[in-house]
Amino acid sequence: MAAAAQVMPLAWSAAHVAALAPAAEASPWPMDGVGDVLGGALLYEFTHGRAHALLAVRPVALAGGRRLDVVGLVSDGERMQGAAIDGAAVSIARELDCQALAMCTKRAHVVKTCARQGWEITGMVMAKGI
Repeated sequence: MAAAAQVMPLAWSAAHVAALAPAAEASPWPMDGVGDVLGGALLYEFTHGRAHALLAVRPVALAGGRRLDVVGLVSDGERMQGAAIDGAAVSIARELDCQALAMCTKRAHVVKTCARQGWEITGMVMAKGI
């Protein structure tokens, strides 16, 4: 039987910001830098067997409830299982009293993995440089 995934909050460090720098590359928003993407986010460490990742999330208070935006995810261990990382995100959302999850990404493999876990594409990001 596989070990259960572990999710623990972490305090931010310069090394964590550097490790999550690829999150800015995955952002669909023009001109976003790593500080823009990660600003105000909470940091969690995900482990599942030999899979290891850092997960940055930002709770957003809205008129209809709270949404948890996944703003950064970087793996530095073995391949993560979609169900385990989705379960971790749902667990964090519940812990932070959020009723929905959201993510913006340019990474097609992340979109496919999320779709297999019940996430829906709810729109498209359009951008134009001026």
